Amino acid sequence: MIRGIYLGRNPFLDQHYNVPPNWYPFLYHALIAFLARLTHISIWSLMIWTPLIFALIMVFAWYKLGEELDKDYGGLLFGSLAFLALKSQLFPNPKELIPIFLPLFYLEYYRYFRDRENRHLLYSGLLLGLMMWSHYGAALPVLAGTIAYALIELKRNPKLMIPPFLSLAVFSPFIVNVLLHIHPGSTMIVEGKWLSALSWSSALHRIASPSWTLPIVTIAFLSLRKRNLEFWNFLIVVIISMIGINVTPTIVYDLGGPAVFPSRFGIPLSYTYLILCGFGIDFLIKALKIPRKQILSLTFSFLLIIYGSWSFIACNYHNFSSKYTYKNFEDLAGNYTKGLVKVSEWIRENTERDAYLIGYPYTLEWIAGFTGRPVVAVSYGHGNPFLDMEQRRKDIEEFFTNPEKREEIIKKYNIKYIILDPYTKRSFNVTIDDFGDNFRIVFQWGEFYILEKNIK
Repeated sequence: MIRGIYLGRNPFLDQHYNVPPNWYPFLYHALIAFLARLTHISIWSLMIWTPLIFALIMVFAWYKLGEELDKDYGGLLFGSLAFLALKSQLFPNPKELIPIFLPLFYLEYYRYFRDRENRHLLYSGLLLGLMMWSHYGAALPVLAGTIAYALIELKRNPKLMIPPFLSLAVFSPFIVNVLLHIHPGSTMIVEGKWLSALSWSSALHRIASPSWTLPIVTIAFLSLRKRNLEFWNFLIVVIISMIGINVTPTIVYDLGGPAVFPSRFGIPLSYTYLILCGFGIDFLIKALKIPRKQILSLTFSFLLIIYGSWSFIACNYHNFSSKYTYKNFEDLAGNYTKGLVKVSEWIRENTERDAYLIGYPYTLEWIAGFTGRPVVAVSYGHGNPFLDMEQRRKDIEEFFTNPEKREEIIKKYNIKYIILDPYTKRSFNVTIDDFGDNFRIVFQWGEFYILEKNIK
């Protein structure tokens, strides 16, 4: 997706298939593509190193929120609590922008309740819009909370409708693009084997605060009378709404309704619990009758930083994906990954930006990522829910197993190049010998072939 935007393709098109709509918000992808253009650093290197930069920005954002909430120790405590969210920056992904925008979003609401300046409502709406452009699944619970609170306070303060309406306006181009371009036969459901996420155990896991935080969260509630009451009420309504959004898909599914992918709904709730932890620790420090409370706050902060850093390192060390993310791609799977690199290099250097490719879906997924060229379909789990992905994968199978259908499928997708590899041989029992004089070999490396249709 980043590669396609980097090459100048319309970001509202699905970058894998070069057709509308793009089903995934592309703020992160556009940002990385822009940085690659600006700095001339490779996309791969930027994706490896930007999580470090985002982590620093995230800590600063939480520090600023804490500084406003409590001038004495808030900045230090909340900046330290942000270390507990370091795992969100473990791998490059769009969701890593959420823990940056979310504390700033809360900060603007707090400033509005304190100062009654409308610009803070505008800022909060823009930040919520940016969250939706980062990942609408992670932003939806926040949006639901802001709408719920605005409706509760509608008679007393109708201005509170500004942030949710503004965020929807900011995100509306994406919504309109999807609504205008839903393809017949699309499932409208995120692909993948994720139905276990609709179990009650998964739902409870998403809404639960970590066990070690429960005493601190309890203390936070006891500190209610010491806080800005209006902001506190807003926060509680948002949390309750987030919990509701997280359990609703399970209820709907149990009642025989549609399966809605819920796994990302818990993301903002887990970060919002950090605010409660900050309140609780801050209240505890002030309640204890001991001298030099600054030392106690420093101790808490030090422990949070150590624990957050240790858990981040442990997660990185034990995470399955870490074994592959930081290694040379060519060495991951022998000749297969080497072949992917060789094929991708030839395609980048010798084909046009929008040259359509057909091959085995798993192989096409890698090549699309390396080259930005559009493909017929990628592997199951990464398809566009607003396109007929089942038909696209059937077309790939027919192309390789039924020679009489090849011309029709080539015209349907305007296919320029055919990729043969070990997977096409294994899955479709097809080799280079199954393609006659209508096709010519333009590249070959090992078991990898790139074919082009002969122009008559």
